Amino acid sequence: MTKSTMWALCGAASGAVFVFVAGILTIQASGLAAGAQYALNNSVQSIITPRVPYLMMGALALLGLAAIFALTVAMRHRSRASQLAFASSFSAATLLLVIASFALGATGMTPATPMIGVAPGWQGWLNRGGSSSAVHLVFLLAVGLLWMRSRKPQRAPHDATASPPQRVNTLLRSAVWGLLGMLMGVLFISVIGMLSAQVAARRLGVVLDLNNMVTAIASSTVGYLPMIAIALLSALMVFALTVAVRNRLRKFRVALVVGFSAATIVLLAASFILAPLRGPKAGLSIGIEPGWLGWLAEGSSTPAVHIVVLVAVGALWASLRTARSTPKQSESAANARIGA
Repeated sequence: MTKSTMWALCGAASGAVFVFVAGILTIQASGLAAGAQYALNNSVQSIITPRVPYLMMGALALLGLAAIFALTVAMRHRSRASQLAFASSFSAATLLLVIASFALGATGMTPATPMIGVAPGWQGWLNRGGSSSAVHLVFLLAVGLLWMRSRKPQRAPHDATASPPQRVNTLLRSAVWGLLGMLMGVLFISVIGMLSAQVAARRLGVVLDLNNMVTAIASSTVGYLPMIAIALLSALMVFALTVAVRNRLRKFRVALVVGFSAATIVLLAASFILAPLRGPKAGLSIGIEPGWLGWLAEGSSTPAVHIVVLVAVGALWASLRTARSTPKQSESAANARIGA
């Protein structure tokens, strides 16, 4: 068995494990939020007080971050063929399971347990894992990474640190980049919250307006378009925080990521802290608050948002680490030239 074949099998297995574990964590999180504790076979084990599933949401975000780490950092020292094999098989396995999840859900081949709405056993894991925004985001990132690695190697982008602008101009522009990052964070959570509310409403068989109010009763469907929009928007945000600003001055990149991270973390913390204090919700069968409160609540509980925040923090850490190592490398090069 060649190394490429071995890495292809590892990628396919990793994709399958990722989808099913994401489904288990999603089911557990939804159960805690609804006031029920699920057993591993997705049956109700006990009735508890509803609470925010911090642990499960954190575990799902870390799971997505681990998958991204495996696709990028962990494979960077492998051969190009091994990298392509791992990423392509991971993407293929994830895509097939997502399609299977939607297909089985649409045909009704995964009967839900009465009064719970979750299919038993592996069928429930597949349903919830295949519809998780975390899975969709990681899949898009894997496809994007596969496309980048399949291209011919290009010259590394120039870091605009050789001729920095004047100090006052740099500080002003850094502040502008920081404010831009904060605005991106606020809009990101708000739009994701609007889309997540539409996904939940279509699953429950109702039609919501942009104010999260019920306007009509319809048949229960899978919100394909809002799910796709959530995944694309999340992937676009990761691209904007990492790749799109790569040729900018390091200070501007740091300011953008710091602004985005600060805004999103503050909004997430405010949403979680205020969750027990929220007032009556729009409709007993919906449980989504009206207006921006509903957008904030739904956006803060979307797994893709948590993964993007962790990626932003990781990008900030990597940028700061590079900034500390660059002067040392320059000093070593200067000493070598003097010695010569």
